[in-house]
Amino acid sequence: MLLDASEPPDAALPNSGLGRQIIATTFISLVTLNTGLATGWLSPMTLKLQSDDSPVGPLTKTQISYLATLPGYIGIFLSFFFGFVSKKFGRKWALVSIGVPSFVSGIIFTFATSVIELFVGRVLAGFTIVGGFNMCAMYVSEIVHSNIRGTLMTFCTFQVNIGVLLSNIFGNNLSYKAYNTFFIVLPIVYTILIFFLPESPHFLVDRSRHSEAHKSLLWLRGGNHEMARQELDTIKPRNDNVVHITFREAFKTKATKFALTVSMLAYLLQTLSGIHAVMNYAGLIFEESGSPLSPENSAILISSLTLASSLISLVLMDKTGRKLLLLLSFFGSSLTLAALSVFLYLKMVGVDVTSYLWVPIWSLGAYVIMHALGISPVPGILMNEISSPDVKPAISSIVSAAVLVTVIVVLQSFPFLDDNIGLYSAFALPAFFNFVGVFFTIFMVIETKGKSLIEIIDEINGVTRQPESRLEEDEPGR
Repeated sequence: MLLDASEPPDAALPNSGLGRQIIATTFISLVTLNTGLATGWLSPMTLKLQSDDSPVGPLTKTQISYLATLPGYIGIFLSFFFGFVSKKFGRKWALVSIGVPSFVSGIIFTFATSVIELFVGRVLAGFTIVGGFNMCAMYVSEIVHSNIRGTLMTFCTFQVNIGVLLSNIFGNNLSYKAYNTFFIVLPIVYTILIFFLPESPHFLVDRSRHSEAHKSLLWLRGGNHEMARQELDTIKPRNDNVVHITFREAFKTKATKFALTVSMLAYLLQTLSGIHAVMNYAGLIFEESGSPLSPENSAILISSLTLASSLISLVLMDKTGRKLLLLLSFFGSSLTLAALSVFLYLKMVGVDVTSYLWVPIWSLGAYVIMHALGISPVPGILMNEISSPDVKPAISSIVSAAVLVTVIVVLQSFPFLDDNIGLYSAFALPAFFNFVGVFFTIFMVIETKGKSLIEIIDEINGVTRQPESRLEEDEPGR
């Protein structure tokens, strides 16, 4: 269901159709807003569900840990589900498939009367937690101009952070049922809106649906016939060559190996950077750190700083580039978590730290700012930029499954580290992995700012294109 794309061609502007690309990204990003709400659900709900006012009775720490990890367990299988749907039926239908289970999870959360029902709700919430950002980033990377691709993909991350912040604000200030109605309404809204958007032209060409791909590009490029034709002519030759290559052979190419390796390492380092422990156990962290702030206000503070930093990242992504932001992010995160680890260790061994109770607040505050600057948005952007569209769903599935296994280990290990070694260890290890991330960024990450998806793949493969084959959108001087 497309809007009319029959208007006359515009002048050959490098950002023709910008308004439509922003509209499409805004509609799609509502999915990631839902992802943020679902991701942040546990933080404000923990205290409510452990209280006597819990609609299902007071939950134990073990039951809370299951609520935290269930989306990860089911997500291992959902990773391949979304890879299959996005490859077979399209990026758009993969996004639509998130809406129904998300809606049902909202119904269950709102009217749950038993712990089992909450478990089922969290399993269904796994659809948006696991697939929301990945499918949003995949779709946006394939529909927008290269000179704004980083900005609009970062907007998906920005919406996730808005969702987390809203979770902490509304979850702490609204009643249990009133808060959970958000999970009923939002999936209905974005599922309807997605139907009005075109399918990814890269997917359509991959399925040899060239006329539909041209119609999609024509709408996305604001009716600019010349730009739509040029872009389609650039995409088609690559896909015409790919159809003779088997799926297994595709994973033997230099570009695919590089994309899988860099994407896997970037996401694993992101997972091990400490953010999951911080976001899921923010209240507990501040309480055990002896912070003067209440756990609820601490979580809201963290979410607000994350949102502010992601806004800065959104502005800088297509100006400074991905590599510099990621490098600064890893370095700053390593320093801030190292400082927090030292404070917590001294507190554990009996040193009087009363005069330094500001350290947890400032350290975690600085950490979430640095994390949101690069570690949070860049891995998703990189994976969708350096992966060829024909193998992107498979790479996304493999990376997501591996990351989710790591997330489960991280979430389950946090209470163990706290009880058996000390709270400081839960931050000392991420500080080390962030330090490793500095060297990963320097030696393995390539800069993709301002390059078309075709140019990026050619660069990885060592292929030199003729200057005339570049799209006008990639020539800022025109």
